[in-house]
Amino acid sequence: MIVKVADLSDEVRQLRFAEQPAALNAVLADTSNVAGVRFESPVEVDAEMYRHGSDVYLAGKLGSEVTAACCRCAEEFSTSVDRSFKFLLVQAAAANAEGLEDDRGLDHYDGDEIDVGPLVLEQALLALEAAPVCAPDCKGLCVGCGANLNSEDCSCS
Repeated sequence: MIVKVADLSDEVRQLRFAEQPAALNAVLADTSNVAGVRFESPVEVDAEMYRHGSDVYLAGKLGSEVTAACCRCAEEFSTSVDRSFKFLLVQAAAANAEGLEDDRGLDHYDGDEIDVGPLVLEQALLALEAAPVCAPDCKGLCVGCGANLNSEDCSCS
């Protein structure tokens, strides 16, 4: 979603939009450390945005549905991801002049438009579990025979 900086003021502007999962799934397909995870629904975003001087504040939350492979039993399962976020966006020229580097919660923008899509997609990726588990009490796979201990008894005992 593109927002024109000139359209922003010190009054809070509500943003509600959805980012399609294709871009996220393309990133996930190229990333070997999150195999078996894919977004199944658009990333729904509910945010607020306002400007103070040349600084732009963006805060909100996002949510989506994902399918993942359990890291214990390797079974596929569906779950939701939710994440809150806050950003201070400063003009690139000001950031360079002050020696500011993009950091957690700090980013920059160039020109008279801000594309909030990449920021939201980044936050959606950060919302993913590093080691997704289908259930807290998942028993996993037998290390001897590979049986899924959630649904069958081990045959190598």
